[in-house]
Amino acid sequence: MAYYEERKTANGFRREYAEALQRLVEQKKQEAGTQRAAVAKNIFQDPETYRAQFCQMLGWPLTEPREAAPPAATAELLFEEEGYRVYRMHFEVLPGLRMHGLFYRAEGTQPLVITQCGGNGTPEFIADLFGEGTGNYNDMLQRVKRHGVHLFAPQLLLWEDAYEVPYNRQALDIDLKRVGSSITAVEVYGIRRILDYFEAQDYVSCFGMVGLSYGGFYTLFTTAVDTRIRSAVSCAFFNSRDQVPWQDWTWWRAAKQFDDAEIACLIYPRRLCLEIADHDELFDHRYGVESFEKLKGYCDEVGTDWVELIVFDGGHEFCRDDRPIERLIADLRTTK
Repeated sequence: MAYYEERKTANGFRREYAEALQRLVEQKKQEAGTQRAAVAKNIFQDPETYRAQFCQMLGWPLTEPREAAPPAATAELLFEEEGYRVYRMHFEVLPGLRMHGLFYRAEGTQPLVITQCGGNGTPEFIADLFGEGTGNYNDMLQRVKRHGVHLFAPQLLLWEDAYEVPYNRQALDIDLKRVGSSITAVEVYGIRRILDYFEAQDYVSCFGMVGLSYGGFYTLFTTAVDTRIRSAVSCAFFNSRDQVPWQDWTWWRAAKQFDDAEIACLIYPRRLCLEIADHDELFDHRYGVESFEKLKGYCDEVGTDWVELIVFDGGHEFCRDDRPIERLIADLRTTK
């Protein structure tokens, strides 16, 4: 071969191509945002149609009817403490798939609050069963428990390597999406089946949900899907997916259908508290504020009394202010 050139000779063309692709993506994102806003304009007038579309976006099994009967469940009593009996429970949420977690059963008939851990979290850690403290959860579970309600803390596919039970959440999510599902769809469905079980128990009056980070993600999404959850506190998640497009937080055509603001609208008229920190090291809170402004823009006809955004002084952590928890408990206590 008579012709040779330096490795970097064609770099200008490569740069041109890469930059043009990025411009194309930005253009399509802007177009998608405009389309999403137009599609969502009737979200409060026809919420069930939008909820079905949201479930379709997330995938099977949320696209299928749930079994009428509650799931099979087993319970192991771990210990008793003042006002509570604590069980490790297992639920067969799909054939051959069991989800487990910690159930704090209070005395009498009470609301039940799903208390959802986030990335690298486990029910045992947020319950401080290891005696190591609860880190950035800031005693989230204990602060809810002070109000004498039932709690259930599910274990999702989120634990850290220190437990020596390996998994690849991203790879599993990719495989699920290839067959029309997603890890989100399976785990939201699992939480719904757990609600089916507790709904059938005469000691449970109604449901709420709280969560941090990935737990805030699951709180927002599960509450949007399941109208039995009457009040929710989602901390350290609400943002813009254009800014935080994590692979397992991304679905086919999502930018044209549902971003965090539109998903939150599916919770109306139930109560929703969104918490984000002004020094969150993972998610820039400014985009959460922008998304909340979009949410308010949809609310001309219904108002915003049902939803609030709290920007607090802190990092990637559960807010130390107890008022959102107190409001959630008050919502559940007054539910008919």
